[in-house]
Amino acid sequence: MIATLNASLIDRLRRAQHLAVFTGAGMSAESGIPTFRDRLTGLWAHTDPTEVATPQAFRRDPQRVWDWHVHLASTVGAAQPNAGHKAIAELAGKQPRLSVVTQNIDSLHQAAGSRDVIELHGNLFRLKPFIDEDAAFAAAEPPVICRVCDGYAAWRDCDPWASREDFARLRLAAGPVPCCPCCRARLRPDVVWFNEMLDPQVLDAAMNAVDACDAMLCIGASLEVEPAASLPWRALRRGATVIEINPQPTTLTPHVTALPGTAAQVLPQLLATVWN
Repeated sequence: MIATLNASLIDRLRRAQHLAVFTGAGMSAESGIPTFRDRLTGLWAHTDPTEVATPQAFRRDPQRVWDWHVHLASTVGAAQPNAGHKAIAELAGKQPRLSVVTQNIDSLHQAAGSRDVIELHGNLFRLKPFIDEDAAFAAAEPPVICRVCDGYAAWRDCDPWASREDFARLRLAAGPVPCCPCCRARLRPDVVWFNEMLDPQVLDAAMNAVDACDAMLCIGASLEVEPAASLPWRALRRGATVIEINPQPTTLTPHVTALPGTAAQVLPQLLATVWN
């Protein structure tokens, strides 16, 4: 795999001033978290994702959606970073600047030691308010922004003694759907569901990292979901050196240096060849 790297490519990676690492679901497959493509035999088995991972589903049956995410979190939370996650974390000490952009919601990059990870699709273990704009603006009084959860609230509904520390103590755990301790808005996992847009600030951070990089590793990404799928192409168009690590070819493969294999197989070898 690594034998396909020529001396010129190795030199470009070593001289890179800003390395961007973009990871998809395949990054965590060897940690025991099935990719979406494996849903029929994995975590998505017997469940239509559109029934449990959309704003509409939460509006219809918040407890069912919450319970399913609790089940998901019990599996994801038991996973450990693999050798690929650890190699990426180690890269931070070998590069002038390293940006990690991920589509994954599992916190495994952080568990391996990576810092300031840009999470395009959110984080399963973080909560946020469920914002129903239609209901909020149909109320007799216009909503305000809750000072604790940043959701919509009416002043009369807010507890003046509640704090952000109270909110931070809440977890995705079995039981009734929790509410914001201040405004009583229902809480949900801070992930991007189907039919939702990415957080524009997070997407801007990812694009800024890609625009600034002179080399990119694209790892375990199927490149089927926009706008994340456009990030390696954006780097390529700007002249960055792009290397793809994936056991299966993608639309990007013919246009870059491709290293077939999984993250845990390839990344430790790449680290040893280029940076050690």
